[in-house]
Formats: sequence, C-alpha cells, structure tokens
Amino acid sequence: MRFYGTSAAEGIPNPFCLCSVCSHARKAGGAEIRRRSMFRINEQMCIDLGADSFQQAIEYGDFTKLQHVLVSHTHEDHFNYMMMNVRNMSIERLKEPLHFYFTDQAYEIVEFYRQSRPIMKGMTSDLEARGVVAFHKLEFNQSVTICGMKVTPLRGNHLGNMGESCANYLIQNEDGQKLYYGVDTGWYLPETFKLLENASLDVLISECTFGLTSGRGLHPNGHLDAFSCMELFHKLLAQGTLHANSRIYLTHINHFTSTHADLVGWIQEQQFPCPITVAWDGMII
Repeated sequence: MRFYGTSAAEGIPNPFCLCSVCSHARKAGGAEIRRRSMFRINEQMCIDLGADSFQQAIEYGDFTKLQHVLVSHTHEDHFNYMMMNVRNMSIERLKEPLHFYFTDQAYEIVEFYRQSRPIMKGMTSDLEARGVVAFHKLEFNQSVTICGMKVTPLRGNHLGNMGESCANYLIQNEDGQKLYYGVDTGWYLPETFKLLENASLDVLISECTFGLTSGRGLHPNGHLDAFSCMELFHKLLAQGTLHANSRIYLTHINHFTSTHADLVGWIQEQQFPCPITVAWDGMII
C-alpha cells in the first residue's frame, strides 16, 4: 500500500502562497512537498484519483493495471474526471473498464456528467458504452467484495459537491487484516463510532488536515487537526477500534500552521500506545 498524495486541497506548497510553510517546502523539498490526496491499496485498487494523479503515476507507479477507484467524495482534489478521458486516449489498456464507486448521494454526479456537454466533451455515456469506464453506487454501512476484499463505506463528517457525506472506507483484506481510511472527516459521527466498536484495526489512516492549528475545539466538523486527532484516537482505543499493535498514519495535511517536521516533532511528544506516523508522498506501508 502506498500514499500517492498526502495533502489537502491546495497542495504544499500552494503555488500561489508565500506563507512560511510553503516557502520552507520549496527550499527543503522531500517530505515537505505534498500532492493532493490519493492512496493506492494495490495495483488493482485505489482510493481517490485526484488532481495530481498524472504526476503521481509517473513518480510512484502507473495505472496500467488499475481497475477499481473508490471515490471518497466529489470534491475536485479527490476526483479528477479528466482521468476518465485520459484512459480513453490510451492506445493499449486492460479490456476491463475502470470501475468508479460512488457512495449514496455522490452517485448523482454521474448523471450530471452524462448530461453535461461541457464536461468531457459530453462523452461520458460514450465512454461507458465502449467499456472505458463503469460507475457503481455503494450504500453506507453495506459491505461489498472488490478485488477479493471486503469494502464497507462509513459516513464521514464532511460534505461533497453533491451535498453527500464523504465515504470513509473500512477494508478487510483476504488475510483478515483491517484498514480504515478516514480522510475528509471531522469528529466521527455517532453511527460511525458505533460501527467501528471493537473493529480491532490493524491500520488506521486518519486525516490531520489542520495540523497544529489551535482553537478549533476537540470535536470539529469537516476536518480534524492534531489535537482533535489525539482526542479521537483515545476514544477509538477505549472502544476497541484500536489496540496496542494498531498502526496509525496521518495524511491530508494543509499548509496553515505546520511543516512536516513540526508535526512529526509534536507527535513524537505524545504518549499514545499505538505508533503514529506522519505520512509523506510515496510512503509505502
């Protein structure tokens, strides 16, 4: 599994920004550079195919074997519709369509693409008919099997372009290991906490959008920060979602207050039973 992108919507450095974090990233490079959020589960499946996916494919591995895209929500940094036509323009590709999965209300964007002439030159329905892409609707809290894995979208505390709740994904591999991808969510919703009780996760990938930004409260909506993340992790540990051998990775980080090094230093000072890693672009689990 690999992080193809670990930033929030603007990337780091934001190309228009002169703040200290962005200026430092331009000089330091390395882990301080963050592309828009994307996570590769294996060669066949990823979560989100976003704004930087072309460059990510060059740096971390192409999409020639990619078959399934779990879309978290319809914000452009997570779903780049142009990539559908990029696949269409390939000379040789897998005969199987590239399958996109939208949860609940997010699926409404598919019909918008089908009917909109300015989007994809009005080609969406044609791409479906020719087997270039295929769209599927998932329901929150209902499991499906994709690539031999049990995939369950849970409701995140964050709204997308269609008014949908973001889908956070609970994934159980064929060997029984469990991963939860909780990106683009504030403090978890009551139903999500309930469904994660005693889940005994092996890996938790958590957003930490606002880094060391203070004053947001311990139960924010929309996005988390380092302080609310720690509050969340303690609750998840107490209810059996996490255990001492769970591994936690922080991703979806913006440029508001903290460099990668700042956030790593703060996390190292926290007393928590599970190892917590601030992820970087290209990092392999």
